[in-house]
Amino acid sequence: MDIISRLYNKGRELEKNKSKKDRKKKGVFYTPIEIVDYMSSNMLDNINLIENPYVRVLDISCGAGYFLLKAYQLLKEKLLSELEAITDKHPELQGILTEETIGKFIVEHNLWGVDIDPEAAAFVRAELQETVGSSCHTNIICADSLLSDFESNELAWFWKQGFDIVIGNPPYIGHKAVSIKYKNELYKHYKAVYRDKADISYCFFKRGMDLLKEDGRLSFITSRYFMEGPSAAGLRDFLKGFAIEEIIDFGDSRIFSDAGVAVCIVSVRKSDASTAVRVKKPCTNQDCQLKDLFEKGLAEFNTDKALLKSEGWLLLEPSKLELYRHIDSQSTHRLDQLFNSFQGIITGCDRAFIVNREQAEELEIEKSLLKPWIKNSQIEKFFVTPSDKLVIYTDLIDDPEKYPAAIGFAEVHRDRLSKRRECQRDLRKWYKLQWGRDSRIFESPKIIYPYKAARSRFAVDRKGLFCSADIYSLLLKSELQNSFSLEYLAALLNSKLVDFYFKCFAKRISPSLFDYYPNTVLRIKLKLDTINENILRLTERITSSQNAAEHKCILQAIDREVYTMYGLSEEQIRIIEDSAGE
Repeated sequence: MDIISRLYNKGRELEKNKSKKDRKKKGVFYTPIEIVDYMSSNMLDNINLIENPYVRVLDISCGAGYFLLKAYQLLKEKLLSELEAITDKHPELQGILTEETIGKFIVEHNLWGVDIDPEAAAFVRAELQETVGSSCHTNIICADSLLSDFESNELAWFWKQGFDIVIGNPPYIGHKAVSIKYKNELYKHYKAVYRDKADISYCFFKRGMDLLKEDGRLSFITSRYFMEGPSAAGLRDFLKGFAIEEIIDFGDSRIFSDAGVAVCIVSVRKSDASTAVRVKKPCTNQDCQLKDLFEKGLAEFNTDKALLKSEGWLLLEPSKLELYRHIDSQSTHRLDQLFNSFQGIITGCDRAFIVNREQAEELEIEKSLLKPWIKNSQIEKFFVTPSDKLVIYTDLIDDPEKYPAAIGFAEVHRDRLSKRRECQRDLRKWYKLQWGRDSRIFESPKIIYPYKAARSRFAVDRKGLFCSADIYSLLLKSELQNSFSLEYLAALLNSKLVDFYFKCFAKRISPSLFDYYPNTVLRIKLKLDTINENILRLTERITSSQNAAEHKCILQAIDREVYTMYGLSEEQIRIIEDSAGE
């Protein structure tokens, strides 16, 4: 068994000792060996050890040490093959760097690792020493890679080295899982990349690039969310200051078996010379194992760094990029020019406010407070699946004594309701909704859509439905109320063409889901210079029909009309149809 297989088996045992819940909380997902092999070879295959046998490889979140042990293996092979040339070039290594001492030399001079988990750091130290088979000093420390040298000078020897390669799988930890105190420290030291709802992994990019020598290289496997997420604008701008050599966007391929995270590999050189970016993506409709992916499953193309914009990165192969630009150039109105956007209601405790009709009648809850209630799973293209759920809209209560039934129903949960932040600050009565919004929003005609979805689902609501927080509403601006039909706009938004256009810049939040938060949705552009009468007639048919098969036929007819309206070629239509997966 080679050292990598041995380590991987041991690492899996270490992993099993930590619960999935604990690893998810800490953003720790151990890297598949195929990914380790690819990234390590990509970073180390072309290094010149004859010129610099002291190359320094750093993993600042080393976990079980997969990247470091793979680097050990590759460096040993190169050093053995070039040993004579290296010692000729560096006479001070005569008698020091020999076949027998190569392992010790690599561990002491080439490999550096950090992990915040003392068990992981001890594990890697022990594995390196066992691999060498003799006593040696290791450069593996237990520390917080992001803050340790800011807090103390004890580890200054480690952080001042200047590294040739930084490689690894930094933890993904969202803002909700980070303490206020720790956030403030990150804001202080990483303000260029860490802000608002940023993920802690963004700081690892900044840290890694800062630790590199000039012309050094970094390679991370990380959540691909940063390529479009609004909170990652600082990181996108930061990375654009360097030569982005390669991006492998795995899209909806599931790389980590225990994490619903869509991932990518980003490789960056500490240089600003290059404007070309090599992009690789899994081949369309090709289902292959991870072990085969790097050999035959990735399509490759180059893109211009100018397309990696602050508002989001466009990683489109040439034919899709041309189509995206065509759609964009044909479109005339952004949604933020047409609509105001609103989030649904945050109750703060659904059990205190949500009832079904039978409950409401049995408890005689005051009818003036009862409003029809929907969740995002009920929204389909154009339509909302009926529900018997109601929200007790207690924000309408002016005097609690007038609504004894509603107050009595909520009373069971008074303890929990009173602990809400706004109640503790005396900003809201305990029986009120946490964020009830303005009831007129829900009572108005509107387009509604779920904030997470696999594909666009925009429905028209003219029944005054009250929505949960996982739904957003689009209300036409007052001056446009008589200018556009909501049904017509929904027809365009539900079309395969607009779905394709949106997903070119939308945030993929898991292998199967996209983020439909308004800051991205409102960037959608529609072609509204003329109104297509055929589409208008089709929307009338679909809203009056109760037949699911007919709905599908009408949606297909709308798609064909939209293709014609945008002047698409047969090849462009094929690209969209293939992307829709239908």
